Amino acid sequence: MASTLTIRCSDGIGLITLNRPDVMNTLTGEMLADLGAAYLQCDRDDAVKVIVITGSGKAFCAGADLSDGGNTFDSSERSDINSCPLAIQAWELRKPIIAACNGHAIGVGLSIATQCDIRVVAKDSKYGFLQNRRGVVTDFGMTALLPKIVGMEAAFELLVRAPKLNGDELQAIGLASRSVDADHVLDEALSIAKDMVENCSPLVMGMHKRLLWDNMDKLLADAIEHESDGLNYSMRKPDALEGGVAFFEKRKPTWQATINNDWPEFWG
Repeated sequence: MASTLTIRCSDGIGLITLNRPDVMNTLTGEMLADLGAAYLQCDRDDAVKVIVITGSGKAFCAGADLSDGGNTFDSSERSDINSCPLAIQAWELRKPIIAACNGHAIGVGLSIATQCDIRVVAKDSKYGFLQNRRGVVTDFGMTALLPKIVGMEAAFELLVRAPKLNGDELQAIGLASRSVDADHVLDEALSIAKDMVENCSPLVMGMHKRLLWDNMDKLLADAIEHESDGLNYSMRKPDALEGGVAFFEKRKPTWQATINNDWPEFWG
């Protein structure tokens, strides 16, 4: 993998580390391409059950790389920009992804974390969607995702007033599940991932993730139909029996179904 990030798989956890610590992991076009490729690699590798993304050094990702100075904002030569430029978005992955925000996450850095399923943040670091203070619209689907995660009023303030928040404030509005000391962020995220790897069916984790993200935009009746399709499919898989037997035998389950071999065809 290119030097902008690293990937390490161990004990079912795929750890992606943004790796430009000298510039606080600010995002470049190359880094975006590498991140999309890393997501796809983890999604296609059944040795990876849960993904964790973090940053090297003191920051998670301090936004876009502005090293080109004022030319960064010169749009006269720009072609149309896709606000979601990754090869695959985090919510499209069939595996849970946890953002371990070990330090500042600003602008697109916080957008990347918000696309994830669970966020663990450093309590004393700074977080904010500051694009409105730079004269540009936000990215990575935040105008759609934030109202669903934190509600319309909080989303409006986050994007339009564009304040900087600390980790505890981020947790208080529902944009992080845990706010801990920076030195403990990655350990906390890995502990969550380890629990999921050891105790949860990889296939059914992926199915639950797909249902949760898909059903945000569905009417209740359609969501129930979608959920019923998933339930009936899962009940026909050996993991449904293994989960119950392991519970009664007081042991950890040995799951057989995998994402890439057993993913329901009707979900694509």
